[in-house]
Amino acid sequence: MICLGFLFVFTCEPATTPPPPAAPYCDIARPIDWSAQDTRETKEAADRENRKWKRLCGTKASGR
Repeated sequence: MICLGFLFVFTCEPATTPPPPAAPYCDIARPIDWSAQDTRETKEAADRENRKWKRLCGTKASGR
């Protein structure tokens, strides 16, 4: 009987408000700077992400 009481207390209820929409990539992404102390692998990963950023957001970018 006690276990049944917990069922009613711990049931999930739907959220009353929907979550906010996700921000578009170009609203939050920025070019990545790397340092001379970074590994080659880290620099290559930053370069890949920067190419993606430029391809997707380059014309929308301000200040770069």
